[in-house]
Amino acid sequence: MNTLSVNKTLLFQYFAGQASPAQKRLIAEWLALAENQELYFEWLAEWQSQSPQFLPDGRERYEAYVRYMRENPNMESKSAASSAENNAEGSFQPVETTRAGRRPWLMAAASVVVLGMTAWFGRDLILYKTYATQFGETRSVELSDGTRVILNANTSMRVPRFGFGENTREVKLNGEAFFNVTHTIDNKRFMVKTDDNFEVMVLGTEFSVYTRQKGGKVLLKKGKVHVLFSEGERKKELVMKPGDLVTMEKSAARPIVKPNADTQKLTAWTGNRFVFDKTPLSEVASQLREHYGIRVEIKDNRFANRTVSGTFQPESGEELLTLLSELFDFRLAREGEAYLILQK
Repeated sequence: MNTLSVNKTLLFQYFAGQASPAQKRLIAEWLALAENQELYFEWLAEWQSQSPQFLPDGRERYEAYVRYMRENPNMESKSAASSAENNAEGSFQPVETTRAGRRPWLMAAASVVVLGMTAWFGRDLILYKTYATQFGETRSVELSDGTRVILNANTSMRVPRFGFGENTREVKLNGEAFFNVTHTIDNKRFMVKTDDNFEVMVLGTEFSVYTRQKGGKVLLKKGKVHVLFSEGERKKELVMKPGDLVTMEKSAARPIVKPNADTQKLTAWTGNRFVFDKTPLSEVASQLREHYGIRVEIKDNRFANRTVSGTFQPESGEELLTLLSELFDFRLAREGEAYLILQK
């Protein structure tokens, strides 16, 4: 297969519904390679911006494909790619072949059909890219404007796939991240949006944003930050100073501002460290769940309010739990997916 023959001109013809059956087979093979899919999205977005209609026959092709697969669950076909072409015309010509020979074509053809549907119904997947971390992982990302972001574990951040707009720079965060925002000559504002009914607006500064199930937090290290939030039906704005920690708990009526917070301690996670300062063991258990996905249950209430102080840099959540068990002299046990803290 000559993958070099798949170029922008050919894909534009395909998006417009003008590709031949042979060209569609070639695109299916090309798109089955993961390294080509980013370029596919880029050219699709460019074609969309130039075209009055956007994949007009995407729904019909997809529904015909699904209908055929339901009606012929065990049918052997010449190739799933040619089946995908046929169902675009509303007809199918199944012939005998081997199952092993069918699967690569099925995957490739399905990629073309599914990505076409993604473009039709899920334009956000084309226009935006998501950076994500797993449990126990941190990640550094540099955005198109030079802004540097460190993502904490179990975090996702959505950014424009092809660069920021002319007026604003917006990202969507779920989890925790530290931002070092680059100031632009035209004073373009940088916005961090969350699902927790608050947004953070800056021009250029260093700060962290936390947005998880139990609420949100904003910590300002340098510069100035505007926190936008809702209080009932009213939209309000809070201006932070360096060292301020703003906490927005689900149960609280309004944000709580704590000045002179220890920014080094609260951002220690950027260096894969845990810094505890008279932190209750129950809060440590909560952090273990957020950072490592480990569920810890304190079965003996005498341990729940015991506090931890010190700096830890464990390789895993299990290692941190073991260190704490030696420090507090409790016994660890497993019950399903949970770790139990028990009296010895």
